[in-house]
This record gives sequence, structure tokens and C-alpha cells, in this order.
Amino acid sequence: MFVTFPTSDFALAQQIYGAAGFVTLAAIPGPGGAPSLIHLRRERYQDILLVPRNSETPQGYRVSIAVNGVDFNLIAARLKALKVDFSGPSDTPWFTTDLSFTDPDGNTVTLTSPRASEYQEAAEWVDEHISGNFETGAEPCISSTITVTTRES
Repeated sequence: MFVTFPTSDFALAQQIYGAAGFVTLAAIPGPGGAPSLIHLRRERYQDILLVPRNSETPQGYRVSIAVNGVDFNLIAARLKALKVDFSGPSDTPWFTTDLSFTDPDGNTVTLTSPRASEYQEAAEWVDEHISGNFETGAEPCISSTITVTTRES
């Protein structure tokens, strides 16, 4: 699965996403040699496809990407140097640290990382607030899917 972001400036978008750790895997030329698609990747399964924006394309797509072992302060400094609108890094009540940025086309990416120092507190919160059939694994992971079955009265 990839998220697709329309962009009006491929070069600027590559610079902005590059500041957040994305690399260009492929650039597919369109008519006249201008890009028709650019495939960006941060880590495995963290892909963004950039496509040309046109007057009919809506603005404001959003995606959250689970990351691990990133230097949020370094990413924030790179984004600030490019004058990109961003917020964070900030701690959330759900035991993650997040950094969000918005590109000039209104697309927003949130990089979210679990706070390892609070794994025990998070596990206790889950035990207290959630019941059902789900797996969290023995070790923390970059991302997981949890299916929760609520208690019946």
C-alpha cells in the first residue's frame, strides 16, 4: 500500500521529504520529460508516490507513518532550514513521540515513534482499559495492527 500525494513542484517535494529521511526509488518521466510519478521510500513499507497536481485535485491528504530510532530533532532542524511548516517533536498521551510536517501542497505526514522508556506504563494502561483478542508481540515493533473486541455487558 502506498499513499499518493499530488504535488505542484516535484523538486521541492523531493527536498522536503528528503529532509525527513525519504529517498527517491524511481522517477517516471511523462510527456516532455517532466515527472509523471516519483516513488519515495523512508523504510520498507513507508512509501509515498508523488503525482502531478492539477486544478481538480483536492488538497490536504494526511498519513501517519510508524518509525523507530529516528532523531526527531535532526528532522525538525532540516525542515526548519527548508522553511517547511511542522510541529513537534512532541509527546502524546498514547505513549508516542510525533513530528508532523505539511508540504506546500497541503499534504501532511506525521512520523510517530513509541517511547521505549514507557513500554511498561503503556502495557499497564492496555491491561486496565482494553480487553479482547489481540497480539502485541514479545518485543516492541515498528508498527502493529491490533484488533480489539470490547467487553459485552
